[in-house]
Amino acid sequence: MLLRFLKVNDYRSWVYLFVFAILMGGFALSFGVKHVNIFENSLLSLFYFENANPLAAKITGVILLIANIFLFDYVLTSQELTSGDNHVPAYLLGLYLMYAFIESPLNPQLFAQLLLTFSFGRYIATYRVEKAGPSIFDGAFCLSCAVILYPPYWVFFAIGFICLGVMRAFNLREYSLVIIGLALPYLFYYTALFLWDQSMEKPMMDISHSFHKPAMPEYFKGSFLINFTSILVILFTILFFIKKGTLSGRIKTQKALTVFV
Repeated sequence: MLLRFLKVNDYRSWVYLFVFAILMGGFALSFGVKHVNIFENSLLSLFYFENANPLAAKITGVILLIANIFLFDYVLTSQELTSGDNHVPAYLLGLYLMYAFIESPLNPQLFAQLLLTFSFGRYIATYRVEKAGPSIFDGAFCLSCAVILYPPYWVFFAIGFICLGVMRAFNLREYSLVIIGLALPYLFYYTALFLWDQSMEKPMMDISHSFHKPAMPEYFKGSFLINFTSILVILFTILFFIKKGTLSGRIKTQKALTVFV
């Protein structure tokens, strides 16, 4: 029944996504928990976001959740990764981000995911475009900013090179733009750290401290919910890739799904 609301191809889909986003945000606010200091290994640690006004933080968090869902849905439909009447992937992203919201309405991942989605959209938009330099640079720049805000996203650092390899013929200038776009935010970051008399090792330390050694999930801390949802989203994604990859006749869609994989 829920999927029926997300399988329409008119303005109602946006209304339904908005309603579901509000419901997810309200649920997250009702059951908020805090396991660790989520700002510690992020650029946001320099701005004391943990001391933000609670009401303003909650409103901002809901807006971020809504923006993530709508932007992800727009990228998927506009770039023909999904049909115009399929808005389920955007709902699943909101469901996943809800757990980041539970940790804090101002979780850096909510900011970073916006940049990551925009970056992916810019890369996919380069398919069969003659002058794709601006889109490539924008994608790399936003991806680097996402990593600075949420260091665990460094695992996506190579997505620019992967996209170019899949979507376009080799062009040294375009690969150079990816490198420049990835490096420029870090140049600004290091400059700001120097001017604010902060540790110059912070960017690399943030990345290294964002991960821990493999261990069994501690379900009593709420890990079961996020692990279960992650597995569920992965299964849905695999099924979607298999179905879309075999049925879609569009070259662009097949290439974009290859990048996703």
